[in-house]
Amino acid sequence: MRNNSFDLIRHVAALLVLVSHHFALTGSEGPGIAGYNSLGGIAVIAFFSISGLLITLSFLNANSFTDYLSKRIARIFPALIVCAFMMTFVAGAVFAEGYVTDSAALIDFLRISLFGRANIEEITEAFIFSESFNGSLWTLKIEFAFYLLVAVALGLFRRAATAAALLVTFCIATYVLGNAPVTALTQKLALYGCAGIAFFAGSLVAFYRQHLGARHRLVITLATCLGLIPLAAGTSLSGVVVTLCICLATLSLGLLYVDHTIRGRFDLSYGIYLYAFPVQQLVINKTSLAFVPSMIVSTLIVIVLAAASWIWIERPALQWVHRRSKARINQVMTPS
Repeated sequence: MRNNSFDLIRHVAALLVLVSHHFALTGSEGPGIAGYNSLGGIAVIAFFSISGLLITLSFLNANSFTDYLSKRIARIFPALIVCAFMMTFVAGAVFAEGYVTDSAALIDFLRISLFGRANIEEITEAFIFSESFNGSLWTLKIEFAFYLLVAVALGLFRRAATAAALLVTFCIATYVLGNAPVTALTQKLALYGCAGIAFFAGSLVAFYRQHLGARHRLVITLATCLGLIPLAAGTSLSGVVVTLCICLATLSLGLLYVDHTIRGRFDLSYGIYLYAFPVQQLVINKTSLAFVPSMIVSTLIVIVLAAASWIWIERPALQWVHRRSKARINQVMTPS
């Protein structure tokens, strides 16, 4: 599925997350949809909707569960492990005296590498936002869990109804949680529910990809979703309806416009997502730069790190697993 602009949208979404976090990390209130979510939260929904579509297609086209899972592991873990090393043993050595010589650094490195919290207090204790050194990483464990859920569910029942059932389940759960008494737990679970809605709406769309070429349908879907968002925001249905609208608007826009610049050539979005938060934390709290200059400097540093991650870690890992997959196929097809 190449005639789209999903790569471009992911890069834009990653940068929108950076912009949104810059407000939060400087103690300011950022832009967003009133009564629904921040700009960064909206970008995350866009990420999950594209991921749901593409990951489901990846599973449907995979040669085996091993083939599918090995590609997902190669996409997530090598870059995450290197990012965890950079946060603990590099940033820790520079910004937290005595930290890397203590067992805490190794424990933090292993925890972060396995989707644990990145709350390195030795670095962030005096920061404006001191709760985490990399607050973006919470989405990765949710996304990987959805990878597994897709494989298990579609492995048992390989049909659109399976994705639809999962979507309905997350819609109901999100509605219930969003209208329950407000606690830290219900807010967190409702956030996970919104991610599930986006992911499995994208997954459901994957089964109807042969019908996605009609531009008039995409235009109508995009216009309808954009019109519904302000009507549903702030209501008891906002968690479900606005999330579905953002998801379908993202997918419609991605299929309406074909990007010829980024498409298939590179993908810095994951690297931007991994490195933006800790770089912003350090630039904001360790320099005297004002809001806009600190955001510009952070963005430039993050793009360099993301490019390095893509060139030296992510792309080689993906190429290696694809070669292994082809080798297994050739071995099976070669007569003994």
